[in-house]
Amino acid sequence: MKTTILSLATLVIALFSIHTSSYAQKKEKKPKDQLLGGKTYTVEITETTNKKVGKISKDEISFKSEKFNSKVLTSEIHFPPTPYTASMEADSTAGTKEITFSCEGTNADGEDVKVNGTISDDSSIAGSVVVSKKGKTKREFDITGGQKIKGAAKK
Repeated sequence: MKTTILSLATLVIALFSIHTSSYAQKKEKKPKDQLLGGKTYTVEITETTNKKVGKISKDEISFKSEKFNSKVLTSEIHFPPTPYTASMEADSTAGTKEITFSCEGTNADGEDVKVNGTISDDSSIAGSVVVSKKGKTKREFDITGGQKIKGAAKK
């Protein structure tokens, strides 16, 4: 009888330990991006490459699941959603803040893609995209726009 109770007690303690450690592992998630995470911007992407200067595409840029995403860049230059970095500078005297972001990667065509941008006071966005291969610039784009307002009617 004592052996059975001791075995049951050991089993209960073991199960409790497993449950507690798995709960602790679930809680230890990577911190979410507090600067841009979950935000979406309605933008115009203008190609500035010599042969295609002025070609404008309307797009939405989003920062979700720790990745930068642009439907136009995905379809035009095959650049998939990519992890980004973001940092903020605040000017307390002017009461403004500016967030800079960047990401880079290689697209499906083996080209290097670099995206850099600035978001002022959470509303306006400006940036650039450079596509290069073996150090030679192939295509360039400018990005301008503003934060998408939830519930706003699409144009």
